[in-house]
Amino acid sequence: MSARPVTGVDGREWLVSMKIMWSDRSEHFEHEKEGGRRAVIGIIVVLGLLWFALIAWKFQVDAVSVPWWIVVILLGVAGFFPARWALRRPRRLMVEGGRWPDDDTAVGEAWSGYVRGRTEARAEYKQAIKTLQRRGTPARANSPLQPQ
Repeated sequence: MSARPVTGVDGREWLVSMKIMWSDRSEHFEHEKEGGRRAVIGIIVVLGLLWFALIAWKFQVDAVSVPWWIVVILLGVAGFFPARWALRRPRRLMVEGGRWPDDDTAVGEAWSGYVRGRTEARAEYKQAIKTLQRRGTPARANSPLQPQ
């Protein structure tokens, strides 16, 4: 989790943080088209058969040597989907604070929202910081941040 203290244009102090969500409980996202379980099982079966064919071919013919680039391509294909899954996990953005530095009794504000993907979340994180420094509030048009 990354957190950064920010002083708004009006002098109020805020804490902007971002946290990865490993379980996707939010329904705030537009999901890509998914083929369902059958498509995933089909892809895994086909990849397994290809690996099996390559290994069986290697042991059937003694003179066959598998080029290194085929192994690299197969490892890349096998690692693509787990890497994509990890990078596309939703992140929760939190903007808390809004208190004046000299007033300890005031109740602060809290804004939060979900963003899918590492790149998009970092862009929203930076945009929230810029908006606080320029306007004094994290609110802007098309922002995933909503008051709580």
